[in-house]
Order: sequence, then structure tokens, then C-alpha cells
Amino acid sequence: MIEERIRWYRLNDPRLDRLGEGASFRLQAGGRSVRVLRTGGVLYAMADRCPHQGKGFEGGHVEEGYWVCPWHRFAFDPATGRSRHGSCANVEVFPLEHHPDGWRLGMAYTTITFFGRALW
Repeated sequence: MIEERIRWYRLNDPRLDRLGEGASFRLQAGGRSVRVLRTGGVLYAMADRCPHQGKGFEGGHVEEGYWVCPWHRFAFDPATGRSRHGSCANVEVFPLEHHPDGWRLGMAYTTITFFGRALW
């Protein structure tokens, strides 16, 4: 049976607790570049790659609760990844959770289970 699952990565980055409103930074998790940002007092995580041309989001900013790409000013909802005006494909978003021992970021993956055991 094909199953969608989430693989959780522990983030040992002190910037997560200190990130100010409207600020962002890039980190690596699961072999991927991830953009973490704070808007409305909430931390969000999204792929650090614009779906329009594949460039990184360094130099972008938060505007009215949306993440704005520095290259073409396309805006993305950090909670859903949806493009604000449908002007571009959506950006991938990741769940981000705070636990007593630190932050965890989830990345979806697909696996096949055979007799109750995941093959990968």
C-alpha cells in the first residue's frame, strides 16, 4: 500500500527562538534549503526556492502577512504556500513544531508498506 508520511528533523538552531517579526533566515534540513519566517507572531517554514524560476528567497520580505519573492515580487501565503494572486505555482511548506527539547520540521515523503512495514 502506498502511504504519505512525515519525516521529522530536529532543528538545533538558536535563531528560531530569537527570530523577530517580519524577519527570515535560511537553514538546511533533510538535505533541503528551508526559509523560516515569522509573521503574525507565528513561525513558518517553506522551501527556499521560488517555484517561478528556482532562485532562492534571500532578500525577500514579509508584506501584509505574505512572503514576497525578491525576484519578481510574487507573494506566497506562508501557511499554505499558495500564490497570492495565482500568478505562479505554489511554494512547498513544511510543518514546524516546538517541543520541550527544541524545534522539529516535518517533510512529507511517500513510502510503500508491505505487511505493515515501510520499505523506505
